[in-house]
Amino acid sequence: MYFITSNDTSDSLELRKKVSSYLKKKGLKYIVGKKIEANPDYILAIGDDNLILETFRSLGKKQIPLLGIASTQSFLAQSDAASFQQHIDLISKKKHKIFKRARIVASFDGQKYSALNDIGIFSSKSASLIRYSLNLNSGQLWKDNADGIIISTPTGSTGYSFSAYGPIILDEPSILSITPIASIEKRSAVIVSNATKINISDIQANAPIVIMDGAVRVQLKASSVEIEKSKYDALFIEFSKDYSIEDKLKKRTSVSATKETKSLPPSAKLVYKILSYEGKLTQKEVINITNLPERTVRYALGLLLKKRLITQQPYLNDARQTVYGV
Repeated sequence: MYFITSNDTSDSLELRKKVSSYLKKKGLKYIVGKKIEANPDYILAIGDDNLILETFRSLGKKQIPLLGIASTQSFLAQSDAASFQQHIDLISKKKHKIFKRARIVASFDGQKYSALNDIGIFSSKSASLIRYSLNLNSGQLWKDNADGIIISTPTGSTGYSFSAYGPIILDEPSILSITPIASIEKRSAVIVSNATKINISDIQANAPIVIMDGAVRVQLKASSVEIEKSKYDALFIEFSKDYSIEDKLKKRTSVSATKETKSLPPSAKLVYKILSYEGKLTQKEVINITNLPERTVRYALGLLLKKRLITQQPYLNDARQTVYGV
């Protein structure tokens, strides 16, 4: 039995109808919903990376294989509108693999919160430092003053951690990365075994906050946070190494700066970098990812097109839109 969950966007809902219709046509049982109360054999998450991350967080101790079906640009999804029928057929024939990815858990204030990508600790007040001690397996490694600190899994290593000069972790080795954000003491990133118990203690900040996967934000009342590998992995359905997350990671990190981009304004550099990392995007998708104003994105795209650093072509799913790519 399949459990189908999706974003509430029009693209995702339309794709959900197509997926449901195909499952019905093939005589396969399925349930559509937001909360996973049953014990399905597979989960079909239709939407973007945020939905996939949210779905894994909601699973708790359950380990159910998930296939991400992208209705918009997605790094974690292994399928999309053009290939989901073929992939459902392969699942039915048991011609797929299950790839385990480590999750991490933060314990503080009597609660536990899981994440697939990363867990960060910051001050709620912008441009405000936090003071903390980093302890590994009960032994103190350092004290630091920084904008924050982020603990990342291999899956999340090219996210926020990478932007803070953290290491890129390819494949799925049994390690985690710990990256200080703008450390005054010039602390550099640390790689530790994922069996390590990480304790961030003596936290002093203006309304400290803990952020899971860049989405779940919880105010920290205590002065310490414990982080360790979860006992429960995230199970991804995979079909071909050509479309594996590792291959996408390598493509993400292969982009180098050019002479032409050095003279661009920061907004255009950011848009160029996002298109290099994520692949072809619509203007709306660029706005959602960068959080830049529409006018700024429109100007950045125009400038990049003028310098012939990016290309544009019609969006096949909606002729009224254009997709941009490097």
